[in-house]
Amino acid sequence: MDRKFHLIINPGRYPGFSKKLKRLMRYIEGGTIKESTSRDHFKELIIEFIKSRDSYLLIWGGDGTANLVLNILMKEADEGRRNQIAVGFLRGGSGNGIQDSYEVPKILAKQVKTYLKSMDRNLIQKVDLLKVSYSGKTIYGQLFGTGLDARILQARNLNRRTGGDKAPRPGFLPYLLPAIRIVWKETRLLSETQTLNMKNGRFAFRGTRTNAEFPFERYTVKTRASLIELGVRPYFGWYYKICPDVVCNDGLFDVYLFNMTSPLAIPFQLFYLWNGQYDRINSWNAKRGLPLIEHYKIKEMHLQPLKERVFHIDGELKRTDGPVNIEVASQALQFLVPVSFYEKFHPIHRESD
Repeated sequence: MDRKFHLIINPGRYPGFSKKLKRLMRYIEGGTIKESTSRDHFKELIIEFIKSRDSYLLIWGGDGTANLVLNILMKEADEGRRNQIAVGFLRGGSGNGIQDSYEVPKILAKQVKTYLKSMDRNLIQKVDLLKVSYSGKTIYGQLFGTGLDARILQARNLNRRTGGDKAPRPGFLPYLLPAIRIVWKETRLLSETQTLNMKNGRFAFRGTRTNAEFPFERYTVKTRASLIELGVRPYFGWYYKICPDVVCNDGLFDVYLFNMTSPLAIPFQLFYLWNGQYDRINSWNAKRGLPLIEHYKIKEMHLQPLKERVFHIDGELKRTDGPVNIEVASQALQFLVPVSFYEKFHPIHRESD
């Protein structure tokens, strides 16, 4: 099997694991292994891979690293070259939302074995991306959030490590205290209404006993939701299933409006929130006349201007006072995926193309 791949390591906050990975990959034939020393160097290594004409790109890094890779591939490789590339992400961060979303194993040796098998069998899956335009910029990603989650990230980023390292402290705990504080203070319907202009999609309610849908070409929602989340992958990180209804290649992105009226709603319903069981929450709320978590599947959304809007793309914070436009980039890239993920999209009775 002609297995030509590049492994690019962003050692980041876990240099010990990167050393172990290099030892595991050292004797595997067909690989070019590089370790970046800076963000600019990392970008140079990705561009070097694009020019190499090899097919498989393995990345070791966190969600921020993964987002950087998506943007470099979308902006530096033309469509023809992107159709020759399959990228796989090993678990190199603390949250690892992109790896959770595509069923990447947790143990490093199993990750390596999984991706070698996927390369040997050419297990690739086309995936959608979000194309986010604001303030004259365009950024690609898989999750977009504005409201509570962006505010928690903003507070987390204030918790910097000492010794000249400007990166936030790794792990789950730096999120916990900011999350408790912001949830308690800000989990309620906003005083200011936001206007969402949606195009080409449908309202898609999933209940424990009842489902409801209606299609539309254009639909305007005025909302005071304290959290608005868009996604083309299900997991944010730490197995937090924030967009549970996502299908990675259906040409639509999912929109969730979290109309929470009290900070007590989150600890009371935390298990269901964390696991994406919004049908259980909606069943409870509907019986008591409380607002529901709304769900839409659409191709494009325009967020009208909001003063000092803070939002994130794959956990990377952004700000703007102007409008934000989000559209789906349908089947924009190919991911190298584990066999367990691949087989869900290729049932044995499916006829060959």
